[in-house]
Amino acid sequence: MKANILFLLLFISCSSILFPQKKVSTRQIDWASFLSRHDLVWDKIVPDYYTGAIMGNGLLGNNVYKEGDAYKFHIGRVDVTEGRMPVDKSQYRNLYHGARLPIGYFLMKPAGKTLSEHMRLNLWDATTIGTMTTDMGRIAFKSYVHATRDVIVLETETEGSECDFEWEWRPLKAISPRYTAGGEDYPQEYIDNPNPDVKIYRDGNYNLSVQNLLSGKTYCVAWCEIRKQGNSRRFLITVAQEANEESAVKKAKVTIGDASEETVLSLEDSHRQWWHSYYPLSFATFSNAKMESFYWIQQYKLGCLTRPDKYVIDLQGPWAMEKTPWPAIWMNLNVQLTYSPLFTANRAELSEPLWSSLNDNLQNLIDNVTVDGWKADAAVIGRSTSYHLFSPLNPDIDNKMLYEAGNLTWILYYYYQYCTYLQDEDELLDKFYPLLKKSIAYYEHIREKRSDGKYHLPETASPEYKTAKNCNYDLSLLQWGLKVLLEINETYKLDDKKAPGWKDFRDNLTPYPVDPAKGFMIGENVNLTGSHRHYSHLLMIYPLYLVNWEQPENRGLISRSISYWQSMPDYLQGYSFTGSSSMYAMTGDGQKAVVQLQRLLDRYIQPNTLYKETGPVIETPLAGAASLQELYLQSWGGKIRVFPAVPDSWPQASFINFRTEGAFLVSAARDKGETVFIQVESERGGLCRLQTNMDADNLNIEDTGGKRIAFSVIDKAQGLIEINTRKGDVIRITDRTRETIMPEPVKHPEKEWNIYGIKAKPE
Repeated sequence: MKANILFLLLFISCSSILFPQKKVSTRQIDWASFLSRHDLVWDKIVPDYYTGAIMGNGLLGNNVYKEGDAYKFHIGRVDVTEGRMPVDKSQYRNLYHGARLPIGYFLMKPAGKTLSEHMRLNLWDATTIGTMTTDMGRIAFKSYVHATRDVIVLETETEGSECDFEWEWRPLKAISPRYTAGGEDYPQEYIDNPNPDVKIYRDGNYNLSVQNLLSGKTYCVAWCEIRKQGNSRRFLITVAQEANEESAVKKAKVTIGDASEETVLSLEDSHRQWWHSYYPLSFATFSNAKMESFYWIQQYKLGCLTRPDKYVIDLQGPWAMEKTPWPAIWMNLNVQLTYSPLFTANRAELSEPLWSSLNDNLQNLIDNVTVDGWKADAAVIGRSTSYHLFSPLNPDIDNKMLYEAGNLTWILYYYYQYCTYLQDEDELLDKFYPLLKKSIAYYEHIREKRSDGKYHLPETASPEYKTAKNCNYDLSLLQWGLKVLLEINETYKLDDKKAPGWKDFRDNLTPYPVDPAKGFMIGENVNLTGSHRHYSHLLMIYPLYLVNWEQPENRGLISRSISYWQSMPDYLQGYSFTGSSSMYAMTGDGQKAVVQLQRLLDRYIQPNTLYKETGPVIETPLAGAASLQELYLQSWGGKIRVFPAVPDSWPQASFINFRTEGAFLVSAARDKGETVFIQVESERGGLCRLQTNMDADNLNIEDTGGKRIAFSVIDKAQGLIEINTRKGDVIRITDRTRETIMPEPVKHPEKEWNIYGIKAKPE
């Protein structure tokens, strides 16, 4: 028996040399089969925006749901905004002057009464397929928003009297959805001078709906119908926006004309190719089937929401609404959470529109500083804005709740992730670093030094709660910004003349206000006593990790702070649960983290995984995806942590190509509650500090050819090791005493497939 065991161990340790292993890749996943169990499925379609089949390409969007007996194809284009700037820029209000505008919708109106219906959003192909059976026939349809062309496609096959179903266009008035939803203080000039009525007419084969805006732009909805043999109909739709009517109409006709020249199969194939390349950038599977479906629908939504050459994601995405209080981009939590899952998921390029917007609109960020003497070196941004990022922040504003000084710095935290996860030193030094300097300079202007010798901050707003001096929202972001500036200056030997001042500021910044029993306060002399869904006062815990679980002296403070915040459940909102889940994951308590995510899914997530607070707000489900990632991989403080917070109830776990600081791609597998396989691919080379949670005495570390790789053990108990990597290295870490399990999908029973959508209740 002993001889057999020794032989087995010898075979395991030598097998990779005898039989070299290929790099673990997402190509090994049967993507069509895997994603099909997460498709959204409807046995009943209802008149509700939050239940529809959502599709998009980063510019155009389509949401399919019901209006009466008709199917509603509600379309949007993300850059269609009001765009009128008042003569007095101090009167500028983003929710009106820069508001997203609704466009309109099509109705597919059956001839008969609906008897049964079915719809499925195929994630792998990013296509919605449906069937409506009526007492007069049948309509089968397929629709998608083309991935690389600005065209919405609808193909139908009909039977019986439904061959001539009615196709009707209904434009929506070009007015701020905030006003339509009952918003106050609508600009008088808009009441006196509304945008003109839409013009609808036919030009040859093209149907045109033209909306001229008083801002000077024009958007044009164009569509054509192609009748094919039998009972097949094909609709091609676009929305073009140009500087004038002639250009918009010409652009729309060219877009439709080019698409119509392609065959049905060719057009659909080019659409699928983009999506089939998009998904395999990374892979993850979860023991909880509902959470796995939720995660992959968020990955799908990200591909619908933006592209590297498109726009910053606002609160609606491409799925515009006629009535919503939030027709803008919010900068005090929403945009930050929206972009939070991109970097680990190896989709960092989707964040590029945000960084381009910061750099392209730098002058507006400077102009947002309302004190002339500060403009020379400072930049800032207020609560809400449009794509131009003009949102002034006035320290003398009457409503101090709008004086949020930390918003830009918080956005830059994610810009820093973009730079460090890709190890893009040019972006870091040429663009990020100068912008962070300007953001921190704003704090240098507003700070004050008291008799205690410490730097203090004046009264600012803690988002969604109250104002206070020395707000923890600002102190934590300021501490992070100073820390990063000093680290960059030292690492790259920049010899920045401002560095001594930053060090003095950091070393003498007043401590975070803390209540001994309740944890971190809102700010000086202001405690958390009631409604606070936002975790603005806890950013030093998450996502900044300045106060973290690996500091034993802070564990009690962290626990008290989270527990007290979560002790008032009636006042919490969806993102309260994503934030607390991520905080629990940082502590290593995967069970609590999953409980919080379950509450999010059960209470707040809609049938199509959208999220609402009066109107649609895009960020919370996406933040939930980031929280799920943090159960599997965390990368902060110069260390990569593999499976740091997987609950005991999840015996199997796998992921492939999750990205980390230092441009490492990590893949791993967990079996029977133990980590059994890790792969690290080093894109740029450098020191990899990896917490494996594996027995360091049994580690087998080699390249894919079986060559042993040197490593150092830093902490045996945690399996913390260091490996000096070279660019292109692919390193495999296994346990000599255990069978190596490769990353693969967790098997879920069929009854747990296709959880999202709407299932008809049995009679």
